[in-house]
Formats: sequence, structure tokens, C-alpha cells
Amino acid sequence: MANELYLASTPLHLLNAIAIASSRPDQQSHIILIDQPVVEGNPYFSILRHWQDSPFRSLNIFQGRIKGIREKLAARKIIFNELDDIIQTLNPSRIYTGNDRRIEFQYAMQSQFKQHGHQAVGIYMDEGTFTYVGRKDSASISDKYIDNVIKKLTYGFWWKNPITIGASDWIKEIYAAFPDKVHPLLQGKQLNALQRCYENNAIVQSFCSELITYFQAKVGAISQLDAILTLPHESIIDSLDGYRESMLSALQQLTDAELKVGIKYHPRNTNPDILNCADREGVSVLPHQIPFEAILPLLDECIIIGDISSTLINGRWLKPNAQILSIANPEVPLFDEFVTFFNDIGVTSIPVSQLQEQLQQVLNA
Repeated sequence: MANELYLASTPLHLLNAIAIASSRPDQQSHIILIDQPVVEGNPYFSILRHWQDSPFRSLNIFQGRIKGIREKLAARKIIFNELDDIIQTLNPSRIYTGNDRRIEFQYAMQSQFKQHGHQAVGIYMDEGTFTYVGRKDSASISDKYIDNVIKKLTYGFWWKNPITIGASDWIKEIYAAFPDKVHPLLQGKQLNALQRCYENNAIVQSFCSELITYFQAKVGAISQLDAILTLPHESIIDSLDGYRESMLSALQQLTDAELKVGIKYHPRNTNPDILNCADREGVSVLPHQIPFEAILPLLDECIIIGDISSTLINGRWLKPNAQILSIANPEVPLFDEFVTFFNDIGVTSIPVSQLQEQLQQVLNA
């Protein structure tokens, strides 16, 4: 059996790693949680360490988001040394990442070649937004030239600066939710359908259940939801004219139709219940720490309402039969590209003023 190494910095990266690894039981899978804000008491590390269904043979975690240039460089030197040891032990044939700009991924790729004399296959796991609409910042002068030179001088000339996420020469394969719709710069890679790794995958469902239980929510109650509102940061709710009122009206429409509704607030909100829904009949406020992507595999057919973001991209492919409504917000970067892509995948983008009318059509269908 060959060793395969997964690097995951976000909950979606981790969920994708679990789906892919569990669909490749003939390989030995290993995972590193990278760029983590906390190491001690990290919920994902804790769950993976005790989870009996885990597809991973080994588990490591690296601290990230460290302030101060000296402190960051010192921390990365430690991480590089640990990566060297892991690469020396595993000699991975494939290294997976949700972001090929991550320094941990690029270092692991060059370390594997330096130690073992052959290149591992780099695989990009769909992270959502950038896979389809590109990363605008990558084309800026500061990112393309200044940041690129600084990183090469700081870390080594092995550093590559991809034009968009997934486009670097390190990446040979891509697991994408919509392989036929990836950004043009990714179309020359070997494309794999990510959704196949999730279909009827009991391991994914097991992990989602573990995560939901960890945050003290009830799996059974979530699986019975008929609709879910995934809300943006509270600053958008307060700044977008009519947003709050339209969401409250939508909630009323859904509960009047006797549907069970879940509210998923943004994890960085200071107000844990900005719409004051905790005591509302037929409405459940879900723990904001639970990633939206971990809720979706446990739902049946449902209605999803959210804003312009990768959240609804993931909602479409994880729940192909869901009715999804997206609240248009022209202030979102790459708004026009988002709307075009949303239309391509069957997500309806509407002004907030039209939410009630559009929702009524969905309820009457």
C-alpha cells in the first residue's frame, strides 16, 4: 500500500479529505491539520483522535495564524522540520491540499523530492469559490511580483506563485464538485468528480455526526430540518437594506407552512442570535461553530437560503435536490462572476426585496 498525505486547513478541506480517503481504502491515508488557530483543545483534532471510523493511519496538527514576522518565521522553521520527519517516514506518493498557495503544502512537495528523488503527485481538493471564479488577488502586482519574490528569498526558490488556487505546477489532479465548470486555468489538470466520494458514504456521515455531537447539537433534530438559513456576518445583515426584515419574513413563511427551520449564524458574530430566533416556534438556532458543510450530508431534501458565497456552492453539490435561494449582494468581490456561476449550477440569485415572492413560488411548487 502506498502512503497518501492530506493537508487540511479548513473544515471543508477536512471533510473532503475524509470523503476522498474513505473512498480509497486500498491506500494508507495520513492527515495533518495545518494553519490551526489553536492546537490545545482543537475540536477537529480531538474528534479525529478518538473517532473509531477514521480513515487516517496517522494524525498531526500545526499551529498557524501567528502574529509577528520573527515569531512566524520561527514557527515555520519548526513546522518545516516536522514536515521533513513526516515525509522521511511516509515517502507519500500523493499529497492533497485545499490550497496550493499554502507554504506547508509546497514545502512538503519539495521535501518529498529532495529526500526521495521523485516527485509526489500534488492533488487539489475543491475549496469552493476560487475553483470556479478564480482568485482576483493573485493577479495583482503586489501578489504576483512583490510577495512572490519575498517568499522565494525567505523560503527558497522552490516556492511557486499560482495565478489562481489550484493552478500551480505542483498540482496534477483536481477533485472538483463541478469538474466541467472549473476555472479555465484548471482545465488542463486531471479532473475527478468529488461528489462521487460523498455518495452513500457512511464514513462522511459518521464524522458529521461526531462533529455535531461535539458542539452539543442533536443529530436527529438536524436531520429532520426542512429548511435552513445560513446567514452572513452580522455586519452584512445590518448594512444591506431590508436584509433583516426579509429574513424574518422568510422565517415566518416557512414556519407558517409548518416546516422545521434551522438558523446557522456566522461563526464570527458577536451577537449569537442577531435575529432573535431562539424562542421562535418551529425554529432551531444551530451552534454557530458547526461548519455548514458538516450539516448538509445529514439533511434530506430541503430549502436553503443564504448569501453570495461558497457556502451555497457547497450546498448545491452536497444536496443536489435542494431548492437554493441566494441573496444578491453587489458588494461581494467578483459578484458578477458569482451570479453567472450560480445560474449555471441552478442557484437562484435574487435581490433581498424579492425573497418573499421567490420563496412563495418554491413553497407552492
